Amino acid sequence: MEKGSPRVNPRGHNGIGPAFQEDPTMTPPIEPGPAQPPRIRPLRRRVRRWLIGAVALTALLWLLMSFLVAYQLTRRNGSRFEEPVPRVTWAQFEGVRISTGDGHELGAWYAEGPTEGPSVVLLHGNGGHRGHNLNRAELLAGAGCSVLPVTLRAHGDSSGDFNDIGYSARHDVVAAVEYLERRRPGRPIVVLGSSLGAAAATYASAGLGHRVAGYVLEAPYLDLKSAVRSRTRNALPIGLEWVAYQGLSLVAPLVAPDLERTSPLLAIGGIPGDVPVLMISGRLDRQAPIEHVEQIFERVRSHGRMVVFERAGHMGYLESDGNLYRRTLLEFVRDIAPPVRR
Repeated sequence: MEKGSPRVNPRGHNGIGPAFQEDPTMTPPIEPGPAQPPRIRPLRRRVRRWLIGAVALTALLWLLMSFLVAYQLTRRNGSRFEEPVPRVTWAQFEGVRISTGDGHELGAWYAEGPTEGPSVVLLHGNGGHRGHNLNRAELLAGAGCSVLPVTLRAHGDSSGDFNDIGYSARHDVVAAVEYLERRRPGRPIVVLGSSLGAAAATYASAGLGHRVAGYVLEAPYLDLKSAVRSRTRNALPIGLEWVAYQGLSLVAPLVAPDLERTSPLLAIGGIPGDVPVLMISGRLDRQAPIEHVEQIFERVRSHGRMVVFERAGHMGYLESDGNLYRRTLLEFVRDIAPPVRR
């Protein structure tokens, strides 16, 4: 080595390792920073999705349950059963079958009265049968009327499973009137309906016109929506009854396609203005509230009369005030056609 040359340390500039020269293209190592908090956005999204799914599932179950309830309410309550001809001391009944214009077959009992007397069709309420009208039939038969208690479709021993709370049963009312016209031509016909039977009578009234001489309508419901509302209020606590009603309202068109036309308030306008109407209501009725019956009565006030039983609930008129009921009913029938007492 020449004298005066700089000395190079082969171990590197610090004498520890080989000489090292930095590559400017190399990325320097990243120094670790402070610990980061856990990310919460994905958790929020998962919670949101879970809540949306839970709400959707609840709504679906609510609608499904509402549909099942509505379907059940518009179907026959139980199986068909026999209705043997009753043996009573005050009339001689015979069993008859009546065919309707839309293909159903109805069970009925017929008891002939004096030739001069009027004929009365008796229509029961929802879930009932013609046996429920035997007490009314006894009153009328004793006053000289021929009586025809009928079991409406989807009830008792009559055919059918679909029960739209009286709207389709309008065909049953027409068929019963036609039967009496054939059996007793020329004699006045009165139609007496209770609850569902009263509604069915109003639905048939426009087509029957003057073929019916008078109507007795006991506890008709205002319309199908109001009837459902009244029943949910009676059956469920506050709040839950509103939820149930909303669900039934949404699915009702699926099981009752004639929902908007199922309204005695509208249908009663079909009764001619010179045909008398007797409407009966109970002050304590929670299924067909008196204020609803009063609204219907306003449509026929000019040729109708309304009698209120102060202590009666739904159709409990004979039990609450039998004397008033007998007097009211028989006076109405007598004014239409003076019956002959047996």
